[in-house]
Amino acid sequence: MSIVIQRAALYARFSSDNQRTESIDAQVRAMKKYCQQQHWQIVATYTDEAKSATTDNRPQFQQMIADSSKGIFDIVLVHKLDRFSRNRYDSAIYKSKLKKNHVSIASVLERIDDSPESVMMEAMLEGMAEYYSKNLSREVMKGMNETALQCKHTGGCCPLGYTLDSKKHLKIEPHKAESVRIIFEMFDSGYGYSDIINFLNNNGYKTKKGSIFRKNSLYEILGNEKYVGTFVFNKASSKNVNSRRNNHSYKDYDDIIRIENGCPQIVDKELFKRVQQRREANKRTAGRYHSKEFYLLTGKIFCGICGKRMIGNLRFSGRNKTRLATYRCNTHRSECKNKEVNKDYLDVYISDLLEQKVFNSKALRKIVADLNKYICKYNQQYNENFSVVKNELEDINQNLENITKAIEKGILTDSIIERAEQLEQRKTELEVELNSLHLLDKVEYQDVSHILLDYKNLPRQTEEYRSFIQQYIKKITVFPYHLEIQIDTGLCITDDLFQTVIIKRGELYDMFESKVKE
Repeated sequence: MSIVIQRAALYARFSSDNQRTESIDAQVRAMKKYCQQQHWQIVATYTDEAKSATTDNRPQFQQMIADSSKGIFDIVLVHKLDRFSRNRYDSAIYKSKLKKNHVSIASVLERIDDSPESVMMEAMLEGMAEYYSKNLSREVMKGMNETALQCKHTGGCCPLGYTLDSKKHLKIEPHKAESVRIIFEMFDSGYGYSDIINFLNNNGYKTKKGSIFRKNSLYEILGNEKYVGTFVFNKASSKNVNSRRNNHSYKDYDDIIRIENGCPQIVDKELFKRVQQRREANKRTAGRYHSKEFYLLTGKIFCGICGKRMIGNLRFSGRNKTRLATYRCNTHRSECKNKEVNKDYLDVYISDLLEQKVFNSKALRKIVADLNKYICKYNQQYNENFSVVKNELEDINQNLENITKAIEKGILTDSIIERAEQLEQRKTELEVELNSLHLLDKVEYQDVSHILLDYKNLPRQTEEYRSFIQQYIKKITVFPYHLEIQIDTGLCITDDLFQTVIIKRGELYDMFESKVKE
């Protein structure tokens, strides 16, 4: 006889602003109590906050499904079945995946087993949950449509320049409305987003939420029809009309509500029209420019001041519309003063640097030699770690066997059960650790020499070339006066081996005879 303690993974979520994090705490508390009653061992907890069960786009839910293939747990426990899914199709798909991985589903509030009656009850519960979700969505949309037809604000933050009266109608907020007029007039006069943002921020204007202006703020403002007095509702969601109708949604509420003179006017209609024409022209021009731009280092380059990623930026300045492509810190310039770096110079420099440090026979042979030294040391430590983990696991198995013998003799107390659960918990941890330990094979030069041919033959300015190059870049950090480049020399075997190269900005720019003096 041996004790088999079921291992459980807890899953909890709440789906909207009407629920709070306390909802998850309550679910977890109830599930822990249930596991204690069933003598189940809790090995993992997954929680999704403000995620609807009508979609499977839930990070922790997806992680739980992925982990089910690792043999970590035997049961997924939810407080109620609608926490798992309110969509019958998704429910069937993911339950099938769990079943394939020998994982079952249990609910604290609904008793489910393999009997025909339970299968029928589970189907009914899922159908009711899906009906509730869709019916609630329809009723909410119905109420919002009725509110919009009366030109009343339907919720959320009202547009910049407006506030609400006692009946939830929009009314003009004079100081904020002034900033809206400035935005439209400057854009109509030919100023770019950066110029408008700088003017507003330098003169103390703030967004509706009291923060500084950014490009996204302007984009939404410049396209908002409410500023010419037209009350609009359901404009964004109407883009998905066809997909919703295909999913048998309620098409009564798919149409855009647009009511002329439904709210106070802040911007002249002719001005608004000219702005829309310029935005459309800019969109076409930007599409032509940006579709041809290639950023080799996207995702690998970071700001040395604030730590944020640096992103590609393309602009055409001056009378001659001179092209300038750079990597720029993603934090707003008023918050991070780091300088951008010329993209063309850096991309070429990195390719040449990798050719010197990796993509030649002499450099690659040295990398292989250093990697084999690392592998030798790692394997020595592996033998020590493996022995320690294996010995502890053998001790635990012996203790569990002793407990089993005691139970066979009729000795069963709460302390024995508690001790068995603790040992099973530690046994699971050790088994996971043991599975992650493995010896590394020695690397032969001929096994990796294809890297040199790949570098030589891959077409430049392609996604394949970027992916290839980025395998050998650990990280690039841009500081105000120098760049720190970490070249990954672990050949995808370890992250512990890399070379660091530091270059001053001025040296980089001098290589290309730039007129810019850093």
